[in-house]
Amino acid sequence: MYKYIKDIKEKTLTINYDVSIENLTEKSNKLSISVEKFEEKTSSHQKVLLDHVEKSDEARMNIKDYIQSEIRLIIEKMDKINEANLNIPKLSTPFSPIRSPVKPKEEITNKFIKDLSHQDNNHGLMREELQLKE
Repeated sequence: MYKYIKDIKEKTLTINYDVSIENLTEKSNKLSISVEKFEEKTSSHQKVLLDHVEKSDEARMNIKDYIQSEIRLIIEKMDKINEANLNIPKLSTPFSPIRSPVKPKEEITNKFIKDLSHQDNNHGLMREELQLKE
């Protein structure tokens, strides 16, 4: 492609170009084809990236909607609980006489003490009737 001729007397370097126009057009065509292929590849990569971005945006919106719906459900449940708590009658003190006294451990475990509060009064009345008949 290049021919180098050295002129020793003048100590200069001269370059003669021996390039044909045909070679240049072939190379420029090859370059344009490679540029087109590169553009095709980059455009396909851009499409893939845009698809991923759209999918991730869609997934993000779905997650956001799901979280908001869960928060709404929790708030509704909390509102129902608060409403139910407002409807409960309030006791004047925590040690109100409405509450039953707690039995000490000794009383519960002592085998000689029997708690008969679970029995009916009818059972006791039947005993009294039998005693009266006799």
